[in-house]
Amino acid sequence: MKKSVLTAALFAFASLGVAQTLNQPVPAAQHNIYSKGMYRVAGKSLTPVTRRAETYSNWYNFTSSYEEGELLGQQMSGFVSFIAPDTLGHTVYSDGQKIQSGIHGVGTSFDPKDSNFAFTGEEVFSRFMAYTLDSIAFTQFYVRQLDQVEIGGSMVDVVDTLYIQYFNIDGITVGGYNYQSDPNTRYLYACPKKENYQASSLLNTAAAKTDTLFLTKDWADSVSFNGAETSFFGRGIQIPVGIQSKSTNDAKVEQNITAFNLVFKPMVKPMDGDTLIAYDGSEWSKKYNMYGVRNASLQDHAQTITSPYRLNVSFVTNFQVLDGSTLFGFLRGYIPGTLFTSTRFFPFFAHITTETLSNGALTESGLNGIRVYPNPSNGNAQVGVAFQLGQAAEVSVRVIDMNGRTVKQIPAQHYAAGVQGLNIETAGLNSGVYQVVLESAAGRQSAALCIQ
Repeated sequence: MKKSVLTAALFAFASLGVAQTLNQPVPAAQHNIYSKGMYRVAGKSLTPVTRRAETYSNWYNFTSSYEEGELLGQQMSGFVSFIAPDTLGHTVYSDGQKIQSGIHGVGTSFDPKDSNFAFTGEEVFSRFMAYTLDSIAFTQFYVRQLDQVEIGGSMVDVVDTLYIQYFNIDGITVGGYNYQSDPNTRYLYACPKKENYQASSLLNTAAAKTDTLFLTKDWADSVSFNGAETSFFGRGIQIPVGIQSKSTNDAKVEQNITAFNLVFKPMVKPMDGDTLIAYDGSEWSKKYNMYGVRNASLQDHAQTITSPYRLNVSFVTNFQVLDGSTLFGFLRGYIPGTLFTSTRFFPFFAHITTETLSNGALTESGLNGIRVYPNPSNGNAQVGVAFQLGQAAEVSVRVIDMNGRTVKQIPAQHYAAGVQGLNIETAGLNSGVYQVVLESAAGRQSAALCIQ
């Protein structure tokens, strides 16, 4: 579905219908980012993959899986997304335009049921498989321009604070929204519970665990200030977590989702209107420390989620918070990345371990075993799609091109349990690689289709 531009006045995130969506293009200057190694908190080291009949342990990266699966190998561009506790400081861009720092938290949900993981070799879970979120790893950009500050007549070292909050389903809301242009389709998201969000602290009381990291100058990453050519040098940070998902044999479909969110609180906050960074080369009198993370996006690509078996979605706390007060009530809480015209992704690694890989209920109800034939095919033929249903369900079909656009669609039809099949006409499809996506309440599966 083509997403259109949203103005703040029209945004109705909590309502049954959404008129339009968020258009926040990422300035080119924020794409000039580099990575320089890995920092492990508390000496945590990478854990090797172990594989037994009942135990599975591995690293997952949803962004890479989404690129290989949904985007058929197309890569997203990376950029740095800075986090600020208040909407006070400004960024000056190369054209002289000043924009307020409007993002106050960045996070993402993690759902190992997503079939995109099959494209990069990770195990695709079912809703019955409980797991431990062992560690997370992501790329940080801690730009430190201020090492000391005067307090009470003495100079003291600046220590900034990063809060990382972790959530299992007890602290997560799975919701949905409809577009007025498409009222019959419900698009899903997963975010920390809005009712537990505290605007004064930017933290959430529903978190299963909160890490508090004190950032000294040893944490700092280098930056090269050169106007529009400013370059940010970030580094990987790996943090032990140790929270358990809530899956059981009779669990609801969303029970095994986990999530985390980042909040940065600098020791010295900017005053209203101060410049945090200037890409136009202009000078500013005050220096502040900033914290950002690597995000990723694909211009004009909209991530939409209709299946409860694939709730991997980033979210931000945004916009505006001044001295703990949210200026616009309907923007209080969390905004999912699925609402943005150019979708925001948080490329992080999650290391998980499950002891229930061989759970007998895994295929009790689900959609799996998709096969497309003949493959390759040509652009004026008919291809068959075979799949298996654990129980009767309605299944819809989409054919997606390399740009993420739906080029063919078959409305949902009812199928009985067992091995089923359907046909797709390839007329009108140019040569190239496409993705055939089957979606239903029983899950989501996809397979590549090559047109010669």
